[in-house]
Amino acid sequence: MRYPLATLSLLAAIAATPARIAPPAWLAIATEADSLYFGGHPGDALALCENAFITGDTVAQLRWRAARAAIALGMIGERGPERLALYDRALIHARRATELAPTDNDARYWRAAAAGRRANKREAVKSARLAMEAYEQVTAILAVDSLHAGAHHALGMLHFQVRRAPRLVRFLAGRVLRIDIANQASDVEAERHLRRAVELDSGMVLYQADLAVFYGGVKKVAEQEAALARLVTMRPTHPADVALVHSRFANLALKGD
Repeated sequence: MRYPLATLSLLAAIAATPARIAPPAWLAIATEADSLYFGGHPGDALALCENAFITGDTVAQLRWRAARAAIALGMIGERGPERLALYDRALIHARRATELAPTDNDARYWRAAAAGRRANKREAVKSARLAMEAYEQVTAILAVDSLHAGAHHALGMLHFQVRRAPRLVRFLAGRVLRIDIANQASDVEAERHLRRAVELDSGMVLYQADLAVFYGGVKKVAEQEAALARLVTMRPTHPADVALVHSRFANLALKGD
């Protein structure tokens, strides 16, 4: 969710609250968490939400914000156990969010994002189950909102990553766990969903960055160069955006991978 939309939705919720009834405490916390997160302080946003859980404010709107912040911290940090621990933390919060609000698309999306980030090629069975979890969430979103850019992006990346997953992961997913995407994954579908995500939200750095990665993976050099050229002109909005542009994707462009 982009900051202006999140803020507007919160203000609308506050405005809709009868004057004689005080807005619930979580609204103020969510507003502050958004301000911290989009201000480049995901660690503070995560701490704010988790402190609220201690005092009993454990609503879905705070849980998925905690997941979002933990994912950003993982993306910014170095590869290794600490990053995986942050993704585990995000997954705990996102799963709790969907328990509290099973049909909330924000909760569903951040659960899919956390599951996708947590998948690790060294853990075949766990990665296959996480792929299934992410797939279930994004297909549930698209069933009710075909214009959800985040769900298209997540589904595109699932297609792309499953196609390149270790053979054992693909076997477990397709034959043992009976996960549809393991049997149906294709680069054609990956490109379709990744391009659709960019069309629906052209200002989202992550979507453009992953489209560039996809084109590198399928050796579409001209398309990759165009995606990277667009990427470096984009304004960062999420905490991990600068890292995406100036590290991983700058290296990808230099290597011509």
